[in-house]
Amino acid sequence: MSRRAGTARRAIAPAFVLAVLMSASQASAAAAADPSNDDIRLELSPRICTLAAEDKQCDTWVHARWQSPHEESLCLVIVDRPEIKRCWENYSEGTYNIELVFTEDLIFQLRDIDLRRVLASEALRVIRAAIHYRHKRRQPWNLFD
Repeated sequence: MSRRAGTARRAIAPAFVLAVLMSASQASAAAAADPSNDDIRLELSPRICTLAAEDKQCDTWVHARWQSPHEESLCLVIVDRPEIKRCWENYSEGTYNIELVFTEDLIFQLRDIDLRRVLASEALRVIRAAIHYRHKRRQPWNLFD
């Protein structure tokens, strides 16, 4: 390889790195300007339903609250429960309270008004209490008794 070719490569390398860094910073600036990347928060209370050994299902009031840095038109839905849906148009926050009876985990989703895109998701988990058997302590072997 000639000395001239090596010098040209060393001159191109910093220019290439600079171009890559500039395009990356422009992409992150475009992402920051894009409102679809804003952080929409969804909070559930309670987040866990603990079933005792004798309980068959959870029966509880669920409080859902969402917030967005700008106004949104969206719907709160529960996956596998199409009859439950609450929508807001042009709001930056909302709350929804509902009494639910369920036996398995529930997934709450905030979706766009057309229900096509999921904007946030939270799970309400069901935990079944483990049945603990208390083992009687046996006396250790005693050869001299």
